[in-house]
Amino acid sequence: MESEICYIFGAGEQTPCDVSLSPKDLVIAADGGFDYLEKLGLRADIVLGDFDSVLSSELPPDSLRYPPDKDDTDMMLAARLGLKKGYREFIIYGGLGGRLDHTLGNIQVLTYLSRNGAAGTLYGKDHALRVVTDGTIAFGKEHPDNAAGNLCSVFSLSDISVNVTIQGLKYEIEDVSLTNSFPLGISNEFTGKKAYINVKKGTLAVFWQILSA
Repeated sequence: MESEICYIFGAGEQTPCDVSLSPKDLVIAADGGFDYLEKLGLRADIVLGDFDSVLSSELPPDSLRYPPDKDDTDMMLAARLGLKKGYREFIIYGGLGGRLDHTLGNIQVLTYLSRNGAAGTLYGKDHALRVVTDGTIAFGKEHPDNAAGNLCSVFSLSDISVNVTIQGLKYEIEDVSLTNSFPLGISNEFTGKKAYINVKKGTLAVFWQILSA
């Protein structure tokens, strides 16, 4: 299922997005994400949540309703469901902006995905964020955001991330340890060359500006 994507729409910042769905892609509306999808004119295969933030009064009859007193956020419920259905690539809209605690919670959702054999990217209006555990994120020359001078920052979400290598960005490092208490990887820049960020052991958050928005 490498080419199949689970799209999750949340109740955060609603920004224009151009999504081309394949028949095997899965679209999940997490609570107020249902309103987001309606504005975009996109289908929702699954609608779930405790529905404390949705505005629409016309939820599908097969919506999955959860009690408000629960351990999982609506975004985590959606991520768990996507994993259960076999998806390993996640793209999340409506997960940034608005309440800072929700944004931080959604970064933790990406961390959960990365530590369970999947990968997810949060997209906002002018920036994106992806989490990688014991692996690599690469930006080819053809990547729309890989332009000289465009910002790309790297943060350790683990106490320590070991043997971090950054190649193809303005500031390159090799086999360096990053910690979650010192922002050494902030404000790096794309160069237009093929770039990659690898961590041998640990979890990194990679944040970059979107130029194609």
